[in-house]
Amino acid sequence: MSMAPIHRYIGRIIHLMRKEKGMRQSELAMLTGLKQPNLSRIENGLVSPRQVTLEKIARALGVEIGVFYSESKVQEVERKWAASLGPKHAALMLAGKLAPVPLIATKSGYPSKISELGDPEGPMEVVLQFPPQTGESENCQRFALRVQGDSMHAKGIPDDFRPGELVVFSNGFQVNSGDFAFVITHDSSTFRKVQFNGTNEFKLLPLNPKYPENTIQKSDIRHMWKLVRHVRECVS
Repeated sequence: MSMAPIHRYIGRIIHLMRKEKGMRQSELAMLTGLKQPNLSRIENGLVSPRQVTLEKIARALGVEIGVFYSESKVQEVERKWAASLGPKHAALMLAGKLAPVPLIATKSGYPSKISELGDPEGPMEVVLQFPPQTGESENCQRFALRVQGDSMHAKGIPDDFRPGELVVFSNGFQVNSGDFAFVITHDSSTFRKVQFNGTNEFKLLPLNPKYPENTIQKSDIRHMWKLVRHVRECVS
């Protein structure tokens, strides 16, 4: 059986111990001085917390920091975590074949800020579980969004994207010309097909012909994440 990254176990231990103490996530965040979205990412195994952060969490929970690395605690937490899943998903999770992916809320539009963790910043709807993509490193950042509007939906194109469907992006792959990507520039954010030819100009192409193409300079792009998964017919 392959082992999940250690920070995923640590996050689950923190989550379980907080629940056992009857403490809300917001309370633990306040006691540690962490932002609640960052604590949520730690608990869901999306990031590896720094030693100083673990020390703050241990003090707030009233435990020794070594409990986060305890083999017996890991086994206890994994049993309880797996018991909350269906048999098929539990087996995949314990084999390291499922990875957590935060679904970032887009009720107010696509996120346009980048967090200190290097991913789009915004509140999470839920944490999804998907198999890792072949060729991705364990430490890459993934996130999911709901498709907003109909700019990527067009009749007659079989691989279009309907409003409300889920799209998953990753920084574990290079974005090549012709790929679909989520792009954050200095003043906006968008989901588009990207096109470039070695120059400093990038085209951001919608699939719906009623929307215009957008040509921007490479220097205007803050970050791009490649589309790695499309969950079709997912209603919001």
